[in-house]
Amino acid sequence: MRKIGFVLGGVAAALVLSCSSQVVVNVQTNGQAPAFELENIAGGTTGSADLKGKVSVVDIWATWCEPCITEIPKFNRLFNEYKDKDVRIVGITAVSPHDAIAPTAKQYGMKYTILVGDDTVVDGFGGVIGWPTTFVLTKDWTIYKKYVGALPDKEARIKKDIDTLLSRSH
Repeated sequence: MRKIGFVLGGVAAALVLSCSSQVVVNVQTNGQAPAFELENIAGGTTGSADLKGKVSVVDIWATWCEPCITEIPKFNRLFNEYKDKDVRIVGITAVSPHDAIAPTAKQYGMKYTILVGDDTVVDGFGGVIGWPTTFVLTKDWTIYKKYVGALPDKEARIKKDIDTLLSRSH
């Protein structure tokens, strides 16, 4: 009986973490973000080399994830606020039907760069245990912060992170 409770608890936790607006993880790490070259839905490809030298906010999201969709206006505001500074806002899709990515971006008016992700790049960021997962990266492509899930003050936290990183003399 104890084993069944443990298994059910694990299943419940997995469901909560799979696409939740309530999961909050704010972890500061010193790991390097992965190198990649991914399809850009605007055409061509965009690689990590294109982002180095700028503070980057990389949101790993899925077209089917409601909390991911609810965060799009936050990333659009960040894009608008920092577009004339050394900041890039990038959405990388994961486990989403390829044919759904561009229409979803258009439907929700995504202004920032949207790339078609794959397991290799997601694994390179350390994997995803909850949707969405957002990384704030330094200009030298080091992971500064990781946010798992959609949270009410995430935009303010990311703005603070960006401002802190922009004020550094790299």
